[in-house]
Parts: sequence; C-alpha cells; structure tokens
Amino acid sequence: MTCNTRIYNYANLHSEDKQIVQAQLLMLESVEDTITNYTYAKETSTNTLETIFFEEGIHALEEAKQNMYNDIVEYMIFSIDSYKNEVHEIDTSDPFYGLYEEMEDLENE
Repeated sequence: MTCNTRIYNYANLHSEDKQIVQAQLLMLESVEDTITNYTYAKETSTNTLETIFFEEGIHALEEAKQNMYNDIVEYMIFSIDSYKNEVHEIDTSDPFYGLYEEMEDLENE
C-alpha cells in the first residue's frame, strides 16, 4: 500500500490512535517472531513432511504479516483523515516516522 507519508505518518496521529497503532505493531511483532521460530524449525527439521508444514506455515504467515502491515497503515490514513485539525507535513518516506523516537524516549524515562 502506498500513501503520502509526508502527511500519513505516526507522528501526525493523536495519542489515542498512537496507542492503537502500538498495539497493532505488537501483534505484528508476534507474527514476525512466529515466522522466525518456524524458519528455525524448518532448517533443523529432519522430517520431509514437517519441513513442508513449516514452509507452508511461513508462506501463510508472511502473507498475514503483509496484510497486517497494510491494515495498520490504512488505519493511520483513516484516522488522520478524520481529524478536524490540520496535520503537519513532515519530510519522510516512513509511515512510522516518530514511533522509534517516541519508544526511545519511553525507554529512557
């Protein structure tokens, strides 16, 4: 999914929407962790049937991961579009611009 990241990015979300996006990203992270676990299991498997199972699982999880990512970006777009106030244009190509800095600030507190 492509969008104008200068407008549709994490930094322009209201705090309630930021919390929702953070929760969605935690779910995405759990899918990524499962992909990592399946990849390791596939590489260490000595059973052909089990290897095929993990390959198919990885494929399905990769597709789910991409769909989840698109849904998160779409949520940000709809949220920002619904705001009554104008948002600031930011020179970025990252839809999650501002998230990483915010997370670092929380860790340093």
